[in-house]
Amino acid sequence: MLGYWRRLTARTTCSWCLGALLAALFALQSGLCHADMTGHGGVIRSVQVSPDGVHALTASFDHSLRLWRVDDQSTVKVLEGHDGPVNAARFVPGKDMAVSAGADGRVIFWNLKEGQPHFVRDAHAGRAMSVAIGPGGNAALTGGWDGALLLWDIETGSLIKRIDAKVPLVAVGFGGDGSTLIAADRSGALHLYRAADGIQTARRSAHEIGMTDMVASENGNHLLSIGLDNLARVWSLPGLDPIVDFLPTPEVKPLSIALSQDGKSMLVGYIDGSVLHLDSATGKELRALNVEKPPVWSLGFSRDGAFALIADGSERVGVWHLATGDRISIAGEAAGDRPMPWLESDHPGAQLFRKCANCHALTDQEPQRSGPHFAGLFGRAAGSVSGYRYSSALQKTQIIWDQRSLRQLFELGPDKLLPGTKMPVQRVTNPIELDALVAYLRIITPPR
Repeated sequence: MLGYWRRLTARTTCSWCLGALLAALFALQSGLCHADMTGHGGVIRSVQVSPDGVHALTASFDHSLRLWRVDDQSTVKVLEGHDGPVNAARFVPGKDMAVSAGADGRVIFWNLKEGQPHFVRDAHAGRAMSVAIGPGGNAALTGGWDGALLLWDIETGSLIKRIDAKVPLVAVGFGGDGSTLIAADRSGALHLYRAADGIQTARRSAHEIGMTDMVASENGNHLLSIGLDNLARVWSLPGLDPIVDFLPTPEVKPLSIALSQDGKSMLVGYIDGSVLHLDSATGKELRALNVEKPPVWSLGFSRDGAFALIADGSERVGVWHLATGDRISIAGEAAGDRPMPWLESDHPGAQLFRKCANCHALTDQEPQRSGPHFAGLFGRAAGSVSGYRYSSALQKTQIIWDQRSLRQLFELGPDKLLPGTKMPVQRVTNPIELDALVAYLRIITPPR
């Protein structure tokens, strides 16, 4: 993977094939590189990508949250303020803010720019389990095992309304234009309330044994629920009518779910480590994945829906390209005796190239890594290395790699130049650094 080198900070760690300087050097020396978001010291219960796709937010059993850059998987901020495991966290659209809920019963409104709590509220008499943000980013909703459904003003951190659902809640959400509040209880029922007066408008028995998770679509038109009866169900809003029921894996319990931004597809994660990518209208299986260390604690989509962010028992978030089913990593590949001249070069582009080297071999004689080798890069047609499994975006393009096209790749970003590529989003915005990187690529990549 290509990109520019970011300054190492005290809390930055290596992940998703790109990371901070010391971690990447270690990866080069040891030959181990996971394309992961790594740094939490406990399982990750919540993963979300920001509305602009630039950042990801994770909440962990280690009592902390982390704000990440999606393009190089580096830690931007470590957010500490909970006195127990953090069960959920959500970005506030249009603001440098997030809201989290923890097992300490605390709800925290975060200033992400400063990495500090803006408001701290000891809100729930028991575990706070879920957070949802209303349309427009003006209100937040939290729910907990105390049965309380709490509606908050995000600007002031003040409580607008308290609704007693009388049963432990596992998930919450907004319906429609934000006028409907949704609560999913542990017994398996879904509840709808009017935000204006807290009056319950509907209750549906969603799962026979118990509900493990629920998520509402971003447009508020439907929601997805999963339960210990192994069912996944899609419901319409505001009527709370079932759209489709399906039983993807009859013998395995689902633990986590995510909906794509457009609501057309979903991810379901299971206790055995399997993840299914499904069409949310029909339940048709689009892709099956398996993580290395079950269970699947939490899931998220990239903003374009091309990648799945999966948090398993390894305490890190792995990244998967859904179109091909490939994990964006080179885990377990040994460096061996591969040439690494960039480590000794004083060329200004050599330092930048170190990140490229994590995922690309220089020649076709070396053990191949997660990306195609660089032999004959200049003048080579994109998507033409024999034996490498390219995404359809690379298979269909007419691009020839040269100085101009490589500059475009990092000026625009792979997602803009090659929509659908499995190369993570990378941009080099500094023209001097970009010139240095492209110049060094021409020097170090062997001719055909």
